[in-house]
Amino acid sequence: MKTQQKGFTLIELIIVIVVLGILAVTAAPQFLNFSGDARKATVEGMQGAVKAAADIVYGKSLIAGVEKNATAEVDGIDVEYGYPAAVPAADGILKALKIDSTEWSSVVAAAGWTGVGSTDVTAGDVLIFPADRPTAASGATDGECYVTYTKAADAVTPAVIGLVTSGC
Repeated sequence: MKTQQKGFTLIELIIVIVVLGILAVTAAPQFLNFSGDARKATVEGMQGAVKAAADIVYGKSLIAGVEKNATAEVDGIDVEYGYPAAVPAADGILKALKIDSTEWSSVVAAAGWTGVGSTDVTAGDVLIFPADRPTAASGATDGECYVTYTKAADAVTPAVIGLVTSGC
């Protein structure tokens, strides 16, 4: 009389473990990039905050009637054509944002810096980035993670807020 087998054999168990290992190696990169995704979402949130701050300051400039002036001051914030000034950033866009300097850093772009993707970085632009992820000292390069703020060019061209998340 033949006995009936109950359960897995050792070879079947090894095959199942190997298959699960292959699946884990294939799927793991999709689930292990949580910090990059979180940083990207944070920088996207900062882009929204910069847009909102610029719009609020522009609204205050409209009320004060200084939206067409090349330079003015609204509620202690330096404005150019109604939008927060880029330079000096501490008295313009950064003052409007009221950001925590322990969590966010900023730099004013110098001549010769290049943008990434569809974001052009020109001299005088303000780059805002997480404090734990500083931009390269030589300028914006591929693999960075920041928001750009370009001041209003004139009374009909608004400020431009850009985003680079290729290095988040």
